[in-house]
Amino acid sequence: MPLENVLPLLQNEVRSKSLAIPMVRQAVDSFYFHCAQLAERKGLPEELREQVLQYFDQELFKQETTPFVLGKTLNEAVFSSAIKLHLAGGDTEAAWKLINNLRRAVKAGKEEAPKLHFRTVSPLLEHECRHDQFLSAYSRWQQLKQYDVEWTSAMEDVLVQMVVSCVKNDQQQLNEYTAMPEDDTIESHFHAQMGSLLHDLQLTCREVSPSNAQRLLQAFRDAKYSVETVPSDTHMRPKCPCCGHVLIKLGMSEQEREYMLSAIELRRSKVTPERTVKEFLDPFRDWLMHRHETFRLQTLAGGAKGSKPLHYVLDGPNIAYINQNFEAGTYRLDQVDAVAKDLQAQGHLVSITMPAAYLADKFVVRIRSKHYKAMRRQGKFVTRERTPAEKAILAHWKEQDMIYSCRTDFLSDDLFWLYASVLMGREGRVVTNDQGRDHVFALLNGYNSTSAKTRTQKNGKRSVVDAAAQAEGEDSAPSISMDLVARWKDMTTVNIEIQHEETAHISSDWTNLIPIEDIALLHPLPFSRVPQVTAPQHFHFPIAEQANRNEHPNQTQSQRKHTRWLCVHRDDLK
Repeated sequence: MPLENVLPLLQNEVRSKSLAIPMVRQAVDSFYFHCAQLAERKGLPEELREQVLQYFDQELFKQETTPFVLGKTLNEAVFSSAIKLHLAGGDTEAAWKLINNLRRAVKAGKEEAPKLHFRTVSPLLEHECRHDQFLSAYSRWQQLKQYDVEWTSAMEDVLVQMVVSCVKNDQQQLNEYTAMPEDDTIESHFHAQMGSLLHDLQLTCREVSPSNAQRLLQAFRDAKYSVETVPSDTHMRPKCPCCGHVLIKLGMSEQEREYMLSAIELRRSKVTPERTVKEFLDPFRDWLMHRHETFRLQTLAGGAKGSKPLHYVLDGPNIAYINQNFEAGTYRLDQVDAVAKDLQAQGHLVSITMPAAYLADKFVVRIRSKHYKAMRRQGKFVTRERTPAEKAILAHWKEQDMIYSCRTDFLSDDLFWLYASVLMGREGRVVTNDQGRDHVFALLNGYNSTSAKTRTQKNGKRSVVDAAAQAEGEDSAPSISMDLVARWKDMTTVNIEIQHEETAHISSDWTNLIPIEDIALLHPLPFSRVPQVTAPQHFHFPIAEQANRNEHPNQTQSQRKHTRWLCVHRDDLK
């Protein structure tokens, strides 16, 4: 049925029923979606386009309607379609006016208004970038991004388009003002704009997809930049082989560190939700920071030269179970001890976190083999006793006061090393292969617990601005931005690989331990794999191995084999 004939039917449906009925709102969404789709292909008659927009303004989205509740008064999807209909007629100001009206309606009378989906406002930004109106698109984005739009990885394509438009706009202005080379105002504006856009890319995707890398490559080459691909992170040490600049390492400010500590401390106990985990973490904090401060003073007194010794916290269970998921696998304290001795030999301080249950003379072995999993499903568990060699290792650790027995009756043992990594900041590292996904997910969303039964989602995803602006003194755990989580892990987490000697026959007896051949610690990179303005006229873009539209690069589980970079630079302008 032609859309001209559908409009009267829709109007009658809205009049006879109500927009409060979900089916009616969905009908409105569907009609406007098809109108916008047809308008983008230049297939919608101009008269009908104006008619459906007039109906939207005068009947559907009445400014005097109070209160306006997004998702109940109207669905957000219809606004995206209405914006596209305005843009199909080339009326960017009408589209911007509608966005502002929606922003005001959503905020009216609400202490904490919901954020708009980026896909609702992005058509205007894309339209202006395509039509060489970069400065307008950039100005509008600066207004929207602070408080009104939810940050998601779906922003990547549009932000890359804005970067491309920024480069094109700068080249056009340079061509217009070549008669005034002494005026560097244009380049200072360009540098600030690129810095802002690349920072926004850091918040949304950190690495650009291969297709977007190709778009950037072409745009910069068209603007007479030198663009080269660097095959791996290794080639970027100590500096980029193409432009000679050292990449930037992002850190965590003291305010952000305190915010992270608060997010962890205000988590609820898994057994007694009325209690926060802070009271259980306080003794650990006192123990850890006493060791840390003593070591720091000893290091200063010793006047050590060269690289500064660090404080390493070992995630005991994670290291003990590395490469042990087979029938004769077991909980290997010797692996933890080998890592500790290796770090101590380099002059570092080592602390170990271990659940109290694993420090007993008899404990449950939790191997993830099919046999062990089947037994657990039947309610059966395998236990074993501590060997004399293990008792000697534990005795040494206790004598050196380097092991902390973690309570797991009220909280997860993972929280101890997570907490330690934030406590020590730049002066500490955590050795673990555990991604802490449950805890990271809880931090991202402001959950008070990793338990599905006790989760109460507060605010969903947030930008860094929102996170920093959250009111202090709340009793519930604040939510954390993905960007902050990524920077924190990139600064503190050391992964580990353990190689065991090859044997012709693997014994079924767990006491016949396969000897350790090699231990490799995978330290954080000296730079951050994020889009960055490394210097004026010098930009670097890390390229994701695979384009994943639904997952943040720092959430991916597989180890990336390729870590390519795009180096963009121009040295002819000073």
